[in-house]
Amino acid sequence: MPKENNKEKALTALLESATITDAAESCGLSEKTLRRYLEDSEFQKEFRAARRLVFEQNIVRLQSLHAGAVETLERNLTCENPSVEVRAAQIIIESSRKDFETLDILERLEAIENATETENQKNGKTNYRQRF
Repeated sequence: MPKENNKEKALTALLESATITDAAESCGLSEKTLRRYLEDSEFQKEFRAARRLVFEQNIVRLQSLHAGAVETLERNLTCENPSVEVRAAQIIIESSRKDFETLDILERLEAIENATETENQKNGKTNYRQRF
C-alpha cells in the first residue's frame, strides 16, 4: 500500500501548497511523480473532490462571519460619516449584484452540464466532468 500512501501524501500536499514544487518538497515526492499523478484520471477525480471539499469548508467559515459583516455595514450606513455611509452602501449593492449574478450563472451552468451529460449518455460518450 505504499503507493496509495504516497498518493494521499501528494493529495494533501497539493491542497496545502501554492505550487507543485512546494507540494513536492512538502510530501517528499518528486515533481515528476506529482505531475504523473495529476495526469491520472482517478487521481484527478480525488483531487477535485478534495479541493471542492476544502473550498466548501472555507465558504462555510465565511458564511459564519456574514451576519457580523452585514451588521457592520448596516451600522455604517447611519454612522454620520458620509464617506463611510456611501462606501457601506456601495459594498452592499455590489455584493448583492454579484451574489445574484453568481447564482444565475451557477443555475445556467448546472442546466448546461445536465443537458450535456444526458446527451453524452445517450451517445455513449465519456462524462466530460471527469477530466481535470
